[in-house]
Amino acid sequence: MRAFVLLALKAKTTPDFDLLDLPGSGGRMDEVCRCVSSALFLAGRLRQDSSIHCCLQGPASPPKVLSFFGSTIRGLRPDEVSIAKMIRGALAKGLGLTLGQEVKVQEGIVVAKRAFEAQLRALNGQLLYLHPKGEDIRSAQLGPAPVFILGDQIGLPRKEELFLERLGAKRISVGPQLYHASHVITLCHNELDRRGL
Repeated sequence: MRAFVLLALKAKTTPDFDLLDLPGSGGRMDEVCRCVSSALFLAGRLRQDSSIHCCLQGPASPPKVLSFFGSTIRGLRPDEVSIAKMIRGALAKGLGLTLGQEVKVQEGIVVAKRAFEAQLRALNGQLLYLHPKGEDIRSAQLGPAPVFILGDQIGLPRKEELFLERLGAKRISVGPQLYHASHVITLCHNELDRRGL
């Protein structure tokens, strides 16, 4: 099983964002939606071996974690607007949560009032921090349960990077250029698929 953890520093944590302006009204909710699609979809079907945990830190009720599980989710389509509608519904269901609480939104989707650090501690697997100066993924040792950690267009603040260092997360890179987070997810999948992991 492979997992992705996205830290989206400005993504909305309440459902009051405009589906017709995902880049502007949702704190780059468009990129969050693309990351969900990249994490969970192959051409024409869902990946059964993948999950993504979107750690949203924007207004007005941070922190929130939206978890999507390819093995159990139903009714999800790969386009941004369909995913955004599911995110909006999940955030509406999570409005009353207090820190540490979570609720199942539907099969395969969970919303939690949980910090990024707590989410990482809750996951089991090899922690891999996607960073431009990391070891090339093509030569890196990858275990059977990788947890890929990446930031949005802002990246991870130094405090979160220090936390990852304390957890022993390994820095890896997918190439010499900076890529969109959703593209990084695809490149990670590609490497694991090539290795048969």
